Amino acid sequence: MNEMYTMSHYIHVISLIAYLLILVIMLLTHKRQMLFDDYVKKIGMYMVFHITLMSFFVLTGAIMMAAKHLSFTAANLLMILSVVLITALEIRRNKLLAKASKYKLVGEDECKASAFKYQLIELILVLCVSAFAGMNNAIPA
Repeated sequence: MNEMYTMSHYIHVISLIAYLLILVIMLLTHKRQMLFDDYVKKIGMYMVFHITLMSFFVLTGAIMMAAKHLSFTAANLLMILSVVLITALEIRRNKLLAKASKYKLVGEDECKASAFKYQLIELILVLCVSAFAGMNNAIPA
């Protein structure tokens, strides 16, 4: 059981670092000057990695919680809430992208600016939750 927890923790941390990296790449893509069709293709490609990495750290987090017999600490609850918030932000960002690319209801610049804002919030949220979880682990119980 201890080996499973250790391996899950390792995969959790690695997938979180990769997730942060893909978020930074996506933020830079939002700021680049390119045709909107190219922008949509690149963001669509990055979204595959984004969703996959997010599911990695959600799955490994669930495995680690099960290995610790579902102990709900403040850090665990904060992580669960942050995943729900990140998912809600991603849904809003994808709907906005669909409105801009398919239906032309939203301007391209407005879509890029809002997408940048949503993903910046995600980046800050993940960094804050990671810092809180790290501080929580550093404090002896």
